[in-house]
Amino acid sequence: MNIAENGIYLNLGMKRGEAVRLLHFSSHPQEMEIGDDDVPVYTLAELQASGFNQNDHHGLKHTGSSPSLLMTYEDHRDYRNDYGRKLEVIQKYKGLELITHIQFYDGISAVNFVNEVVNHSEEEYALEYVSSFALTGLTEQAKGARDKTGILYIPHNTWFGEAQWKKYTLNELGYDAVNSFSMKRIAVSNTGSWACVEHLPMGCYYNTELDQSLMWQIETSGSWHWEVSDIRGTLYVQAGGPTYQENGFLKLLKPDEHFFSVPCTVSAAEGEFQKAVAALTKYRRRIRRKNEDNEKLPVIFNDYMNCLMGDPTTEVLKPLIDSAAESGCEYFCVDCGWYSDGHWWDGVGEWLPSDRRFPGGIEEVIRYIRDKGMVPGLWLELEVMGINCPMASRVSKDWFFQRNGRPIIDHCRYQLDFRNKEVRDYATRVIKRLVEEYGVGYIKMDYNIDTGVGTDYHADSAGEGLLSHTRAYLGWLDEIFEAYPDLIIENCSSGGMRMEY
Repeated sequence: MNIAENGIYLNLGMKRGEAVRLLHFSSHPQEMEIGDDDVPVYTLAELQASGFNQNDHHGLKHTGSSPSLLMTYEDHRDYRNDYGRKLEVIQKYKGLELITHIQFYDGISAVNFVNEVVNHSEEEYALEYVSSFALTGLTEQAKGARDKTGILYIPHNTWFGEAQWKKYTLNELGYDAVNSFSMKRIAVSNTGSWACVEHLPMGCYYNTELDQSLMWQIETSGSWHWEVSDIRGTLYVQAGGPTYQENGFLKLLKPDEHFFSVPCTVSAAEGEFQKAVAALTKYRRRIRRKNEDNEKLPVIFNDYMNCLMGDPTTEVLKPLIDSAAESGCEYFCVDCGWYSDGHWWDGVGEWLPSDRRFPGGIEEVIRYIRDKGMVPGLWLELEVMGINCPMASRVSKDWFFQRNGRPIIDHCRYQLDFRNKEVRDYATRVIKRLVEEYGVGYIKMDYNIDTGVGTDYHADSAGEGLLSHTRAYLGWLDEIFEAYPDLIIENCSSGGMRMEY
């Protein structure tokens, strides 16, 4: 099947009795035929389950995975939805079904990939690796050596140094073409609940000979992994969520269960890095949840940085509120410290205003902000609970992330587990009080710890527990927006540690 949509050319090999092949994905049509001997390594998806042969000299690379190698084409669906063309490709191995969801976007050179694994059998499958996007043949149409015709852009990240895109030759990253294949890979991973602690979950490959770029964006709030290396004389790229090898992830897929990989969106463009970025930016704007604040872009004043630094009181806030209003600000946010008489780091969790800081109640400050024509806001860090919070000793231990039967403590705080309904109900009550009782219209949502590999409590693995938690948390946020459609929740991004899309 040859597809040309929105400036992207995608070719799929779909034959009965064989695995489906992704033969081409680029901003240009395919010009060179792939040899029959090489076609088997052009997989659409990589799926590795425990007990299955990983049939390749792979080293640490995620190639030769099974049972994806054993899958055969079953069917496909090709239709349109509100975004554009949607393709679903179905492969099967015995009672295991692999569905690759490929979503196009009208007028945008970007495609979203998700792999869904469904267990129709009577046995359990232990999933160690499920790719979201897998493309072999990055250098298929180039005539030069595969380690000499490409530039790899990697986005480094840290506090005060966010989104530092740096470009490298493959040789500079330690990859050299010394054989038809290599044990060496260029791999970038993140493990933990800060998805951007060292790198953004993105990458870009620019083919200098063909003047074409390919950019990928892994859409998850937890662990992820991507790698570039070679197989059969050509380069491949794989990108996706957590893995067993890199991130401590294992999913035990029971009969009648299904599992979705994290989404991965890929843009393809003629030209270098900026062209691919532009396409991905259009995609982000297309899928973003409609919200009035994004259309009006109001001016927000926050009292923390170079200002109160977490020490607000009624007395010091009122002059600031006056000045912010005079300056034309439309939102005023009282940042951290409003819930504690003094040092607040290890005592957060109840989110009750300090009487010492606000003798007339925090409602007095909220009304003052309203009277000045601004929308009042408060800072929250709702996913954590300090070890010295009074609630911490009263709630059940299963409110918290755990490993080996003990709660995880990071920087004097517990991580709340949003898979637990009691935790979600508690968080909803906090939002309800802030919005309905205090009159808050804006929340600055922060997050300043990292759980590491995850929680193994009621989970198939620590990595699976983390992924399930992040999905539950994002689902809870959607419920809050449905309940309070006018409420603005800004992602504080934790100093850039959570600036994943």
